Amino acid sequence: MNVSTNSQSGNAQFPEGASIFSRKVARSGHISYEGRPYFVSKALAGRYIRLVVLADRLIVDTSIPLHKEYSLL
Repeated sequence: MNVSTNSQSGNAQFPEGASIFSRKVARSGHISYEGRPYFVSKALAGRYIRLVVLADRLIVDTSIPLHKEYSLL
């Protein structure tokens, strides 16, 4: 599935000829592209990530929002 280059992380700039895809990371931490499995990270399990395919490269592009709060008292 092709997705727009506008995302939650802002307006991304990609080289001409790049293809953008979205994949959901499996519980094992893997994604699949063209029938081949690739290990990304178990920390991303259940999240959607962006894949950028450029020539002979598969680039995983993701951001992990993190908000923690600690009492200083």
